Amino acid sequence: MKKMLAGSILALMPTLALAGGHSGLGGTGTGITVDNEVMEGKTGVLVKNTTSDVWTWDNPPEGFHKATAATCTQFLTFAVGQEQPVGFVATCMSVDPDGDVSVSLLTPHPEGALITQTSGTGKWAAYTGVKWIGGTDIQIDANTSTYSWKATD
Repeated sequence: MKKMLAGSILALMPTLALAGGHSGLGGTGTGITVDNEVMEGKTGVLVKNTTSDVWTWDNPPEGFHKATAATCTQFLTFAVGQEQPVGFVATCMSVDPDGDVSVSLLTPHPEGALITQTSGTGKWAAYTGVKWIGGTDIQIDANTSTYSWKATD
């Protein structure tokens, strides 16, 4: 069961590992799994993945950095015997080079993940509530992927 889950989790995880951004703009990211925990229940399995990510913004506004680092944690729910998750939620946190912070929540969306910035400070405060759609572009290996996102508004 754990081997079957690992393949599904690692294929889905990069879709989840992205957030933040600028209204009307997109970007790309690279995620590398740095921690993985599996909790087995009677009828299901919970998986927690943590990634170390680098985000590169397309055409950032003046005063914003072209790239920043982030940490994302994904929580996936599997029914026993199923390879595809029945649900997920993720959070991504970033402190940019100026010390401004952002936190985003990722939830399921037909095109991948709906990303909503839930809080921010400094220049990121104005982006609280902004939404993006993201998904995996390249699954490099079981622990590494590239992904992209675009604004929904």
